[in-house]
Amino acid sequence: MPVAEEANVRLAAHPDDPPMPTLRGTARLIHQHHHYQKLLDLVPSRCNALEFCLGTLQEMSEGDLYGSVDRYSRQGAIAYIHFRNVRGKVPNYHEVFIDEGDIDMIRVLRILHRNGYEGVLIPDHAPKMFCPGPWHSGMAHALGYMQAALQAIEAEAY
Repeated sequence: MPVAEEANVRLAAHPDDPPMPTLRGTARLIHQHHHYQKLLDLVPSRCNALEFCLGTLQEMSEGDLYGSVDRYSRQGAIAYIHFRNVRGKVPNYHEVFIDEGDIDMIRVLRILHRNGYEGVLIPDHAPKMFCPGPWHSGMAHALGYMQAALQAIEAEAY
């Protein structure tokens, strides 16, 4: 980590996607929530951080998504967040629009706000819509949802 610290670079580990203990006979590093803490503890440094993919974390067979959001955002360990939603758990899950899945995205945003998270939220894996510009339309839906939710949470704070 000394090179990353000298360059002031944060390295962010993405959880295994799909979150399975092995894939094609190869062991995986982060397929359950608690593995993130093991990774952070290996090299205690601000440069050793997490890429927090909400959809992948929700797909995991164990763990509490909201507890993990709270724990790691309080630690300041989240470098950035893939803001996406899913229905189901491995191996039977599918990606859905940001407001249709098993994750209460507003609850996640409230936890992040309470803990002072100031990092980036990236809409990710937006389902395609059946219209001209299908990927762009899905992303526009996600961004609009995120912007409205963030504004509502900011208004609650005042």
